[in-house]
Amino acid sequence: MNEDLALRASYEEGTPDHWMEQAEDVLAVFEFGRSPLDSSDPRHVPVALTQLDSPKRLEVWRSEGPIKTGSWDQLRFAQGEQLTMGHIALNLEKTGDMRHSSRLAYDILQSYLQQSPHQWPLKIWNYIPGINRGSGDKELYRQFCLGRAEAVLIAPGDRPPLPAATGIGTPADEAALQVYFLAGALPGLDVENPRQVSAWRYPRQYGPKSPLFSRATIMRMNGSSQFLISGTASIVGHQTHHEDQVANQLSESLRNVHSLLDEGHRLMGNTSAQLDSNGILKVYIRDPADFELIKNTLDTEAPAEIPRIYLQGDICRESLLTEIDGIVSCHRQGQNPDLR
Repeated sequence: MNEDLALRASYEEGTPDHWMEQAEDVLAVFEFGRSPLDSSDPRHVPVALTQLDSPKRLEVWRSEGPIKTGSWDQLRFAQGEQLTMGHIALNLEKTGDMRHSSRLAYDILQSYLQQSPHQWPLKIWNYIPGINRGSGDKELYRQFCLGRAEAVLIAPGDRPPLPAATGIGTPADEAALQVYFLAGALPGLDVENPRQVSAWRYPRQYGPKSPLFSRATIMRMNGSSQFLISGTASIVGHQTHHEDQVANQLSESLRNVHSLLDEGHRLMGNTSAQLDSNGILKVYIRDPADFELIKNTLDTEAPAEIPRIYLQGDICRESLLTEIDGIVSCHRQGQNPDLR
């Protein structure tokens, strides 16, 4: 792991307590297969998605410390020298319907960032119980997008109003809507995918309010850059490709990832991103029965050295069977002071 990276993300065995006690630079520990309401420490972020591969692992974020922890309204945070991780878990039985809860979560997120030394969100993860439940505009994902748009209250125009993001469905009986994020003192460089319509420009058929996120955000700190990749699925233009063909969907998702990395290289000039041991991938799979096929496909098409984890989760469209997100390191091909 490159120690110069602002965020060092890895998959590790052990318990959350072990990692939180081990070093002063642990910013967050994500534990899969538990309700986010079970959080025991601001740095402890349970995620209600079951891990499909083994051994059981944690996602550990480390950043320059020491780490300060605390709470703001219903948000808990861990703050290092350069980066903040914030975590919101709203009990839906108490906060009401999905639209209202989504708006509340983003109101809290924005009010926290306004007073934080790290005011710029760089990546946001949204884990939504029963994401595909409901028909038409009553679908919970569409209601989530509506509430988020009401909180943001920014017309997208030619730029995304929010950074990279992931939106995945947790079990329908999960009690909490979960939103967590990474933020920094400097804005990231948002990247769109030339193969896809920007999410905030989706046509009306996908809901009353389009999803508000960029396809990726490049974080530049410590003279190094990292690519924060949004949840990336088998969408070309704005349409799902390869319906009912899970391996082909994964391959199309990887083509979209590589298209994003190429676009980032175009924007940054002499810096390019690679899938290597300094990054991580998360692979979300709707049907656990598809795990072996997805794993074998990824093993064939992605470098073996990049760590990956497989989680059971529903995707934002019922026609989508799998999705990928990740953190990828960038490599400079020369010296350019503008990127320091």
